[in-house]
Amino acid sequence: MNALLSVENPTADTSAPAQLPAGHPGRHRTWLRVLGLGGLAAVALAGALVAGTVPRLRQQEAVNAQAAAVANSPPRVTVAVARLEAATAERVLPGNALPLLEAALYARTNGYIKARHVDIGDRVTPEQLLAEISAPDVDDQLAQAKSNLVLAKASLRVSEANLALAKITLDRDMRAGPGTATSLQQIDQDRALVETTTSQVDSARASIQVNQATVQQYADLQSFQKIVAPFPGVITARNIDPGDLVSADTPTTTRELFHVMRTDTLRVFVSVPQVFATGIKVGQDATVYQRDDPSKQFAGKVTRTADALDPNTRTLLTEVQVPNPDNALRPGMYLQVKFDFSRVTPSVRIPAAAIVVRNGPRKVAVLDAGHAVRYRDVQLGRDFGDVIEVLTGLSAGDTVVVHPGDDIPEGTVVEPVTAGKQ
Repeated sequence: MNALLSVENPTADTSAPAQLPAGHPGRHRTWLRVLGLGGLAAVALAGALVAGTVPRLRQQEAVNAQAAAVANSPPRVTVAVARLEAATAERVLPGNALPLLEAALYARTNGYIKARHVDIGDRVTPEQLLAEISAPDVDDQLAQAKSNLVLAKASLRVSEANLALAKITLDRDMRAGPGTATSLQQIDQDRALVETTTSQVDSARASIQVNQATVQQYADLQSFQKIVAPFPGVITARNIDPGDLVSADTPTTTRELFHVMRTDTLRVFVSVPQVFATGIKVGQDATVYQRDDPSKQFAGKVTRTADALDPNTRTLLTEVQVPNPDNALRPGMYLQVKFDFSRVTPSVRIPAAAIVVRNGPRKVAVLDAGHAVRYRDVQLGRDFGDVIEVLTGLSAGDTVVVHPGDDIPEGTVVEPVTAGKQ
């Protein structure tokens, strides 16, 4: 007992362990302790092995089961529903804005600019005076023509008086008769005098008409000295100043004095492609807006068409009139024109990726009630990029396979997955 205490005493000298004799009870107890610690370590190691292996085996079993389920399940395919087009179609086409009325004003008489009353940007009313031309030579010619007219009228009165006298003389000589103081020769002379004075009267009347026409001619030229606005609008160009010499009817020297546009209503011309041309009708509504400001839209109407396609571009020239009282739109603008077309026979649209391109006609994979793939021949219409028009072969509501590829035979049962919900 004292020996055991000396072994476990921490204060004892450990530099030379005590050797217990064989068969001593303390030595047997030490071996039991070592064996117990080894057994505990073995049990802990086995538990750790079991704890790490079992979950991995279970995960492997789950993966195998899932793979088997996938292998035995139908293939998953993306599907979409064929949809009927709307009864109306909206099309936006480019257009060019022009004024309702437009005029280039030129001089019709020669002279110098006496005064200019408007400039570019000014609003004008009908018959408003824009400029005055000084042409004294025209004024003098008008005065001369008026004097000639007065002279012709006076000559007419003289000729009429001579005719009246000649008729009286002839009547008196005819009553006296031959054999008196009047001879047959005198009577013949009286008749000739009546005819001569009658011609003089006719000539005087014709001269009056000629002089009246001359007076009107120079009066018109004098009226051309005043440049007036032909309609309400805005001055968009002014090329004269006071003192400038202007010439009429001379191509080499004639220049435009003013340019006037009426902008309270605009004419927007659109070249409608052949595919939409038959849908354009006079009186049809249209909407006009600028591409950079689509929120501001202006209502218009189709007023006329060329009624024939341009053979070079295969387009129909169409005019849309747009009220523009606030001058929000300007002539010369590049505008967008939106039309609403009514479809007589609306077609079906499907994703373009659903089309099967093989030898022969185009096909589409359609699912029947049992989700089996059935291929149908289709006739295609317009291609809109990601969507394509189908004219025949499909009905609205049919379920089509998107990206069918070449590995889905006819009659294959599949599991449909709606596009965007995979």
